[in-house]
Amino acid sequence: MTILNIKDKHADDICMMINELIGNVTSKNLFTGYGLFYDKKLMFGLCLSGKFYLQAKGELSNQLVSSGCVAFTKNEVDTKFVLSDYYCLTNDILSDRVLLRKLLMLSIKQIQDRKNEIALSKANRLKDLPNLSIKYERMLKKVGIHDVKTLKIVGAENAIVRLRKSGIPATLNTYWKLACALLNKNSEMLNRQQKEILLKKLNEVLHEAGFRRYRKIDNE
Repeated sequence: MTILNIKDKHADDICMMINELIGNVTSKNLFTGYGLFYDKKLMFGLCLSGKFYLQAKGELSNQLVSSGCVAFTKNEVDTKFVLSDYYCLTNDILSDRVLLRKLLMLSIKQIQDRKNEIALSKANRLKDLPNLSIKYERMLKKVGIHDVKTLKIVGAENAIVRLRKSGIPATLNTYWKLACALLNKNSEMLNRQQKEILLKKLNEVLHEAGFRRYRKIDNE
């Protein structure tokens, strides 16, 4: 864990506790408090005036409000500073490590999903996505997938089915590339557990389409 410029005891304690729960947490002294980041990129929390605020939207924000968490309104020091979608976690939540970890991971997933959506929305051509070269763009266009929007609608699994039905070679490596492209992620970063989860999804779609399932990850 890396702590950057932390001089606030409460912020230091919160950062240490959260890092024990989820790992890969860093903190940074911001102009209005101490931001907590996951993987050095995703700011999910804010320590300010002895309170810890968690970023949340939609169902997660509703859950926090129903649990007594109050939304951030304004900074007591700088009244012009307003931060939306951050909720002050109650002492009951902070003392429940199982619940706290669950809420932290839900918050981080929301942030990552939004980041991926923004990245995908900016990409128009398939070759602009991670892992996909002009080779894969041409391959997908042969089965009616001409742009990023269509690939998102069809999905990586059904894209493989389309390729198979058209007699176009589509290996597991092709699937890893397509699935990760839609996650805005480098396919080389997939670990075995993540591949097993993806393979299960692919096998279900392959079976429904009448194709043989893959028996194992390295079974091309």
